[in-house]
Amino acid sequence: MKKMITILAVLAVAVIFSANAIAAEIHKVPIEEAAKKEVYPSDIPTGAEAPGIPYTGGDITESPGLMIGTSYYDYQTNGSTGSRIAKHECGTHLAWMNGIGQWIGNRWVYYNFIDPSGNLGWSEGTAVSTVQGAGYTTIDYDGDGNAVVAFHNSGNLGVTVAIDAACGFGLFTLYDVPHQFPGENDFFWPYVAVDDGGHIQVVSTENEPDAGALQKVGHTYATVDNPSTWEDLTIYDTLMDISGMVTASPVSGKVAIVYTDPIDYTDPTQYNNDIAYIESPNGEAWFYNMPVNVTNYLYEDTIRAYTDVDACYDYNDNLHILWNAPGYWADEGTITLDACFLHHWSSETGITEVYNAWFPSFPGAWNRSASKMSISAHPNGNSLVALWTHFDDIDVSAGGFSNGELYISVSNDNGATWIDPINITETNTEGCFPGDCDSEHWASMAEFVDDSIYVTFTEDKDAGGVPQTEGTQTENPIRYYSYYIADLIQTDVKEGESSLPEGFSISQNYPNPFNASTNISFNLGNEADVKLDVYNVLGEKVETVVNGNFAAGEHTVNWDASEYTSGVYFYKFSANGATETNRMVLLK
Repeated sequence: MKKMITILAVLAVAVIFSANAIAAEIHKVPIEEAAKKEVYPSDIPTGAEAPGIPYTGGDITESPGLMIGTSYYDYQTNGSTGSRIAKHECGTHLAWMNGIGQWIGNRWVYYNFIDPSGNLGWSEGTAVSTVQGAGYTTIDYDGDGNAVVAFHNSGNLGVTVAIDAACGFGLFTLYDVPHQFPGENDFFWPYVAVDDGGHIQVVSTENEPDAGALQKVGHTYATVDNPSTWEDLTIYDTLMDISGMVTASPVSGKVAIVYTDPIDYTDPTQYNNDIAYIESPNGEAWFYNMPVNVTNYLYEDTIRAYTDVDACYDYNDNLHILWNAPGYWADEGTITLDACFLHHWSSETGITEVYNAWFPSFPGAWNRSASKMSISAHPNGNSLVALWTHFDDIDVSAGGFSNGELYISVSNDNGATWIDPINITETNTEGCFPGDCDSEHWASMAEFVDDSIYVTFTEDKDAGGVPQTEGTQTENPIRYYSYYIADLIQTDVKEGESSLPEGFSISQNYPNPFNASTNISFNLGNEADVKLDVYNVLGEKVETVVNGNFAAGEHTVNWDASEYTSGVYFYKFSANGATETNRMVLLK
């Protein structure tokens, strides 16, 4: 188990690794040198017209998961990975940036859907965008489970939110989102979340043409009932990275904007950041001038936050943040291009270490040895799952870039400690040539977790990001992957333990999760006095569903939860004094 650490402990470890940087052969370079390489990709780079390598399938090594489409655009995000997968009881929504035939000049946002039986909506997905140039998409769903997709378009210089006509239909209505502020450049790279109050929250970043310049970041929102009318775009801060993302609580109206915040505004760099967030209690009241700094790095500290950050709320309504912290030496003006730590924060635990990635790798621009992270909460109220892309200096392509593999870690104490990481893809293609690599990258994990986690990613067939002129242009599968984690989750609710006599049983409620009502079935071996109570996560009884005498046989009762808030609930079944308790999840 990784132990909870203080800022000072983190710094002490970082200093030790700093002294051993040369021996470890990490790539430590001057900030100015790194900044020349790590720039936002041009939409029309030199050599983009070169033909790519089509995907043929049937390779000896293939990444796990279901292929939902393909894309010559291996990139999906510049900075924070955001959410490109959203799981609802009606099915799983997925979105991605699709380069068709080539990575540039034919770029669209695509959507696919997987129903509860596992059936794929379209073999290659269906287009959401209607104008060439769309990309950098994120996704959520509204109160009815309909997909809500955000993206920007370099062709018509706009930000768009698209809402499906029904769950999994793929018939999208497009709405323009405010993307301009008086006297500023257009805002791009939208991140979206739909909160419990029915607000569509969108954050975006100024498309600053001058490399190395500060970029303003903006926020706006509308309601799902009136998506044509948006609040004016409000600038909430000025950043050096495309890091600002937004997340909403599953059990209240809380919403948080989380980002990497420059420490020095007089001489800013993209590498010198704290982690900060702004929170709204209801999605409407925003206090932009009151960000919370959770790291407070000092000049002498030898780590900083970089461009990747993710966040979620747990089912007790607590905010959790996950980010990578590469090496940073202010007195030398140097940074690491690979080695980093993966850190977690909540108000309850402070900063804790999820993963020690202080080792050499060749991850390419805007990435480090642990990158593109996601964090999600289990409904039991105690468990968290972290997902990230792992790079090292062993599994490296013939082109000289590290092949990514997806790692996870689990915490069963709200982020205080984390289990040793698990490689969930295990596709080593060391020395691979273009078209034969399996580099799992640009992953995104659904915020909802049950017995499995739900992930989408690019299976990059040649490691490195083509928009950064890294690697060769290839057609890459976009995959959906569910990974079983029930044996890693510890819970105080002992499901399956029962004092019921033989012939008596109660089934798991269905559907689960549910958004309005759910059915609970039980079987009686003989006539019995039955009571069915529902409790919240605090152990408070919220309702008695049934209390009476039932004949022997199978019975089904319905619990109408329309008056209750989203969250974890427990139903306790009692028959002639014997009991059994099960867990259920209400998601609105």
